[in-house]
Parts: sequence; structure tokens; C-alpha cells
Amino acid sequence: MADNDDLDQYLQALPDKLKDQLSEVIHEQAQRLSDAQKDALRSLEQSHETGELENSCTVVPGAHDLEWIVQAGGELTMKEVREGSNVAYDYSVGFEFGTSRQPARPFFYATYNTMRDEMQGAIDEAINEVLSND
Repeated sequence: MADNDDLDQYLQALPDKLKDQLSEVIHEQAQRLSDAQKDALRSLEQSHETGELENSCTVVPGAHDLEWIVQAGGELTMKEVREGSNVAYDYSVGFEFGTSRQPARPFFYATYNTMRDEMQGAIDEAINEVLSND
């Protein structure tokens, strides 16, 4: 009977243990990715043309404890297509994917694709650590 009680206690505690461990590891991996994207951006930059793009590279909390959002662009990188046009665009998109006047200089998705397997490995390791410690 005690074995069943031990198993029940283990299973009931498992979600909280996983959530606590994973939230920290996912946040660390998200911050590593954001920092690497900033580094990639600096290597592509030509005479500080990116303006606020580097500052827009951030990690923000998502909808729940296990969600961290790595983002770039947005409010900091909005400007007019042409002066006086009153048509705004996010120049982070032009930087990443290119425009009719500039080639693409990918820093966001390329960095993610390079780091994806390593980040997933760190998350998998954290899961295994929680599961093997009990």
C-alpha cells in the first residue's frame, strides 16, 4: 500500500517540479538566443544603420510560465516608407528579408535555426534531470 502512496505523491509533485525547472531553462535558452541574434545583427550592421533594431531584440514572458517570446522589431523599428508618405513599415522585416533596395541580411531566423538543436538539447536535459532525481 505504501508503494501506491509514494507513486501518487511522486506523480502529483511532478508537474510542479517540471514547470519550475523548465521555466528557468527555457528562459535561459531564450535569452541566449536573443543575445546571439544581437551579435549576428552587429556583424551585419553597416555604419550603425540598424538604429533601434538591436534594442528591439528582447525576451518577454508569454501567456504561461513555460512560454518566453524572443522578439525583434515592433514599435522601436517602425518608420515611414518615405518621408511624408504617412505609410509606416517595420524596418526589421526589411533587414531580415530584404527589400527592393537592399538585400536580405538575416539575423533572426538564421540564428534560431543554427541554435535550435542545442536549445532543445538543454530543455531535454532539464526534463531528464527532473525525472531521474526522484
